[in-house]
Amino acid sequence: MWTILNNLLFIGNYIPHGHCYLWQRELVALHIVSDSIIALAYYSIPLSLIYFISQRKDLPFRNIFWLFAAFIISCGTTHVMEVWTLWHPVYWVSGCLKMITAAISAYTAFALIPLVPQALTLLSPTQLGMIDRILQQEIIERRETEARYQTLTEASPVGIFYADAIGDCLYVNERWCQISGMGCDEALGKGWFQGIHPDDRQRVFDQWYSAAAEKLPFKSEYRFQGIDRTKISWVFGQAVGQVGENGKVKSYVATITDITERKQVEEENRLLNETLERRVVARTAQIEIYNHKLQKEIAYRQKIAFTLLELTQLQNAILNSPNYTIISTEPDGTIKTFNLAAQKLLGYSSEEVVGKFTLAIIHDPVEVGKRAEILSQELGVKIEPEFEVFVAWARRGIADENEWSYIRKDGSRFPVLLSVTALFDNNGNINGFLGIGQDISDRKQAEKDFRDLTIALQNAVEGISRLDIEGRYVNANRAYAHTCGYEPEEMVGMEWILTVHPDDIEMLISAYEEMLISGKVDVEARGVRKNGTFFYKQITLVKACDAQGTFNGHHCFMKDITDRKLTERALQESEFKYRQIVELAEEGIWVIDSNSLTTYVNHAMARMLGYSEVEMLGRPLLDFTDEPERTSNLYPVDWRQQAIGEKREVQLKTKEGKDVWTYISTSPVFDNLGNMLSCCALVYNITGRKEAEEQMLQLTEDLKRSNEELEQFAYVASHDLQEPLRAVTSYTQLLAQRYQENLDDRADKYINYIVDGATRMQQLINDLLAYSRLGTRGQEFEPADCNAAVKQSLCNLQIAIAETKAVITCDAMPTVMADESQLVQLFQNLIANGIKFCREDIPFIQIAAQRQEGEWLFSVRDRGIGIAPEYADRIFIIFQRLHGRREYSGTGIGLAMCKRIVERHGGRIWVESQEGKGATFYFTIPIINS
Repeated sequence: MWTILNNLLFIGNYIPHGHCYLWQRELVALHIVSDSIIALAYYSIPLSLIYFISQRKDLPFRNIFWLFAAFIISCGTTHVMEVWTLWHPVYWVSGCLKMITAAISAYTAFALIPLVPQALTLLSPTQLGMIDRILQQEIIERRETEARYQTLTEASPVGIFYADAIGDCLYVNERWCQISGMGCDEALGKGWFQGIHPDDRQRVFDQWYSAAAEKLPFKSEYRFQGIDRTKISWVFGQAVGQVGENGKVKSYVATITDITERKQVEEENRLLNETLERRVVARTAQIEIYNHKLQKEIAYRQKIAFTLLELTQLQNAILNSPNYTIISTEPDGTIKTFNLAAQKLLGYSSEEVVGKFTLAIIHDPVEVGKRAEILSQELGVKIEPEFEVFVAWARRGIADENEWSYIRKDGSRFPVLLSVTALFDNNGNINGFLGIGQDISDRKQAEKDFRDLTIALQNAVEGISRLDIEGRYVNANRAYAHTCGYEPEEMVGMEWILTVHPDDIEMLISAYEEMLISGKVDVEARGVRKNGTFFYKQITLVKACDAQGTFNGHHCFMKDITDRKLTERALQESEFKYRQIVELAEEGIWVIDSNSLTTYVNHAMARMLGYSEVEMLGRPLLDFTDEPERTSNLYPVDWRQQAIGEKREVQLKTKEGKDVWTYISTSPVFDNLGNMLSCCALVYNITGRKEAEEQMLQLTEDLKRSNEELEQFAYVASHDLQEPLRAVTSYTQLLAQRYQENLDDRADKYINYIVDGATRMQQLINDLLAYSRLGTRGQEFEPADCNAAVKQSLCNLQIAIAETKAVITCDAMPTVMADESQLVQLFQNLIANGIKFCREDIPFIQIAAQRQEGEWLFSVRDRGIGIAPEYADRIFIIFQRLHGRREYSGTGIGLAMCKRIVERHGGRIWVESQEGKGATFYFTIPIINS
């Protein structure tokens, strides 16, 4: 035990992990912070899981959640150990923790596999909602069925009542009340027993419970005297028990037939027999005849009662069949029964088709015609493509079963398996036909999927085969067989050794043994074609088992890699040629490994930095950059985190310490798992270009300063222009007020012209100043929510919207990189135009946006006066108007501002319109990543 603990905790022979980072504080801190944050995140996730498990007592798969929690905690612990081993090299402890984590991870993965099919069987909220709607529909249909049963029962010539398992009456029809002399309410519960004559009551009780105990139909003759005992009626009562799923009787359906008349006759016969015994012989024949008639009447009425029960049960079965469409027709094909399943699957209600249409309404005429031709050949008589197609065999006493296509009310189709039989009356004559259809859409789709899968496997580019446990081919697709030089049929039963190079047989036997353990193995080997030639192949062996998990062979997936192997050989031969080209290249070529250590530089790269090739090999990339470049986010170590090449400018240091500006184009190389193996960079010396750019930057700064001075001048000029305009306006208004009674109408008109002109001049100056500031006073682009911009513009226009009662709709707007204040101005101008140039009492404006390739396309649509197509470009020019100021107010600068805002954002703006039919303004804003 001491030895084990000593091995686990002994740190004398190892160095701390921090030495691997050369104890660089930035790198060590990076790993400490990242591992600590990961560990904290791992430890916090199980807390959420444990809380979730404790709150959900009915949570399925609880064990897998506990496994997830243990797995995440163990992962967090491994990251804690990564921090600990920076200073304490307890690598044995760290390894043991990782082994524990691996065991928990593997166990969790295997435990998760059998739970996936169970999780997939759980019903989704959509499925539960669908089931609820189906149940609601069935409830409605059952209520309708009960209403029909109620009508049928009330119209019955015999008395009918329903009772539960203990004999309590639940329902009686009107005929029962007439026969028994009791009211409906009086008969409910045990009340119907009170109406039975006292002399018959105990006998009826005994017979009822005896039949219930033996689960036999109840039959008895007894008397009803009613509650008021004023009328005594003889009845013949029958009851049939309805057995539930548990095998016990749950209710009874019973009928009573009024046999008072027969009983009275019998009583009269008894009295006549007592008083006329001497005339018995003479009257015997007549009595027997009369008695025979009575027996026939009784038998007839019993038959009616049983027929009614059977009809009720048959109708119940037909109307409630959920999986089969049941349609019965008259002999001429007119539909007379259309069950609920048919209504649900075909979309027609019973009222729409019963007695109005034949089966032609739900069948394809082309399909009927083809079937008519087949039947004509089979029967040797001409069969017209009409109703006879469906019943030709049924008329001959043979049930006809075929696949048909049913056409729904909405025109859609689905396949059914239809069985048609003839219905006969008591005389054996056909009085109709019955068709029972089963929806076979799922079966047809499964057959199609299987055919498609078989065709796909046969036509797959990759070779696929199946071998038994003895190594003989069971089947092979075309690609596999043709690669080996055979046809698929030739390979069945062939041993696999015949298709493998003799030198690679031992290797494949080892791979086969490994597959038996791991379940799957990949290997490259040489194959032998039928003609004896060799080829290279990459094969994957996958273990196969039957439904009980017993090994019964394996699958072999093969890919011909002969071209790749030949290419690799050609690449090796050409490597020397390309190396010479690289060495002679004028541009620098620099290759680093995954740790940013230099593995190769050409002569031009070494000469650019003043080193020799040997001096640069093995040195990290940081050694050739200055301190600011090392800490900047442009450091090329990010290449290892990118899956694509990059191009960037990097400042390098020469051996003498001089700065060299370079343009580096990187191209990373990854293995099959996506890990970077190396990175090759093409380096251009752009020091001269950078010096020119600095000069250009200085010129840009001078131009910016000049624009600021020009803007200040425009502001001062506009301010100075507005001062005299305000003076003119003020003094003109003062003149009008002071001399109001001394001036005529013409003078007042001239004064109004002066005030109006000055006001318009002031508005024109303000608009012109705002137009000039669009490019200079704009804010930096940042993510701007267009929904908020539209909302703000509508808020700014709320007075105009309220006055005109405008209706404005807006679809969902995106977030773009833009100046949000200018977006508000853009939407405000376009919406204001739609309100202003309205040709209806209430303006209607619709705002929408849709994403296109590389840009967002916005549209503002109105129902205004419209614009003639020849003026579509003119309206975006400053001060250009299509209407006079007396018709529509404004300065003619609003759309020019819109165009300048859109162009500042790198987009386009245009209008599509016809005069008198409204206008749609479109503009685009490029999609720029923030």
